[in-house]
Amino acid sequence: MSTYVGRQPIFDKEGVCFGYELLYRSCDANNAATFQDNAKATARVIVNLIHNIGLAPIIGNKKGFINVDETMLFSDAILLLPKEHFGFEILEHTKVSLALYERVKHLHSLGYHFSLDDFDCSDTMIKNYEPLFPYIEIIKVDIQAITLPHLSESVEKIQKYNIPLLAEKIETHEEHEACLQLPFQFFQGYFFERPIILSGRKIEPHTENALRLITCIQENSDVLFISHKFATCPDLVYNLLRHVNSGAYHFKQKITSIKQMVTLLGPQKITSWLGLFLYGTPHNRPFGTEIFNNAKFRAKVMEELTLTCKKPELANKAFLTGSLSLIDAYLSIPMYEFLNHVQLDDEIKTALLFREGYLGELLNITIEMNHANDAEEILKTLKNNPCFSAKELYEACMKATIFVEESEQEHES
Repeated sequence: MSTYVGRQPIFDKEGVCFGYELLYRSCDANNAATFQDNAKATARVIVNLIHNIGLAPIIGNKKGFINVDETMLFSDAILLLPKEHFGFEILEHTKVSLALYERVKHLHSLGYHFSLDDFDCSDTMIKNYEPLFPYIEIIKVDIQAITLPHLSESVEKIQKYNIPLLAEKIETHEEHEACLQLPFQFFQGYFFERPIILSGRKIEPHTENALRLITCIQENSDVLFISHKFATCPDLVYNLLRHVNSGAYHFKQKITSIKQMVTLLGPQKITSWLGLFLYGTPHNRPFGTEIFNNAKFRAKVMEELTLTCKKPELANKAFLTGSLSLIDAYLSIPMYEFLNHVQLDDEIKTALLFREGYLGELLNITIEMNHANDAEEILKTLKNNPCFSAKELYEACMKATIFVEESEQEHES
């Protein structure tokens, strides 16, 4: 059974990601079984992923959160999961019986961590789940179900229980600002992938150098020309040297010159690398690390899909398109303003500005998978017949997820 793990980051008030909600997908035709079978299948999938891929490529040193209902809670499969790395989100339709109360109490005594998912703060929901409150570490408040006008009074009703609150399903800047004014400690939602863009931010020197080099390579791919341009940017030379010496490459010879690095990688690979270098030091910006990771995810998925479609000549273009697709959010400038600073292929520009053309369609697909949506449903919406299957799309996403975590670990080391 082929599986794909989708991740949605969870942030604290400083915009630092401390964990991921993990969403599992399967393109196995037999996956549409009863809910009970699905719950057990989810547990088996998780265990399989842990054993075959390992936790580090999926969540790194962060915590993973997965959904559970009464079937999953009573299943012995939950005991196979490493409690020190996971939090378990009890779904909103879970029936709280005396037996379930005793089960959660027992698992909590063993060191398992629980949250309440999709909480609407209604009197009925509070009454139903209040017996579990002593064993709950986070209540995830569904702000879409409550709506902004009623959010403050709803949150006030559960504050007295002194359980940390997470605002989930935040989709707009307005919603995020409203949640910051309330006693929420954690935040989650699509908004954090693309924070509000404020025009007029100054582009920093190292970014200008990278933009200048991308433009130069587009105009002239001669190795000596590129090497000379690199020599004027010590910060780029240092970072390119780190990249070449990372686990991504296994060159036999020692690096002795800029020209050698440029020759070994080639102009197209260097352009792809520069697209990611533009994100600079993301950990110094709120949500910056996750924007950077999402850009890497998109770049790798798009590259893999072009290879699957037997279009290797587009692989580097696809990677660069994906890597630049969030640069407006990262630099806090409109995309058209960013593109004024750099000469790019028209096909890439069209994809970035209008989400059109072959690369634009790949980018749209990748964005949907970035949200851990269902591959089969995404492929049904396409105007043109895709040159890859749902299974191949999942495989590309899994490779991209591993690429993101491994590259982050290399950057930290």
